[in-house]
Amino acid sequence: NPHFFMNTLNNIHALIDIDGERAKETVIELSRIMRYVLYDADRPTVPLRKEMEFIDNYIRLVRIRYAGEVEIRTLCPADPPDVQVPPLMLITLTENAFKHGISPTERSFIHIHLAENETEVICEISNSNHPKNIMDKSGSGIGLEQVNRRLEILYPGQYTWQKGISEDGKEYRSRLSIRVRESINK
Repeated sequence: NPHFFMNTLNNIHALIDIDGERAKETVIELSRIMRYVLYDADRPTVPLRKEMEFIDNYIRLVRIRYAGEVEIRTLCPADPPDVQVPPLMLITLTENAFKHGISPTERSFIHIHLAENETEVICEISNSNHPKNIMDKSGSGIGLEQVNRRLEILYPGQYTWQKGISEDGKEYRSRLSIRVRESINK
């Protein structure tokens, strides 16, 4: 995403004068993201571990922009299973949480939980819900539509995806479960 890239470069530029070592580390994080996008994202599938590392790198870069203003929690398996997932699918859900879950004036949070069991990979994301101005066209929903199309093509009948706003309107939740292997007990 060119906009993300531009923001990250601006953040690094600001960090150079404030904290040179952190600026260097941030360049390395950005390099890892670019490497993944250039060399891994064109494959049909990637190991879940690589997708998790990509999301972790993305979150590290985004944290620079929001510092302590946003509560960001992630929970991922320490030793992810050796399963394959489509590249850049889970990051779309993560980016969506950051794009629509952060307010400059109100309490904001993003919670990401990646899990797995013997047959599926589960991605649960909840974030604060801050409705956008009706004139703001940045939330067109195209990214989520593309995720839905990819799921239908790659995993027809093998996934569930629940998403929506909580009853009180303060939280958006997304839970994607993809069956990546058959049950061992069959």
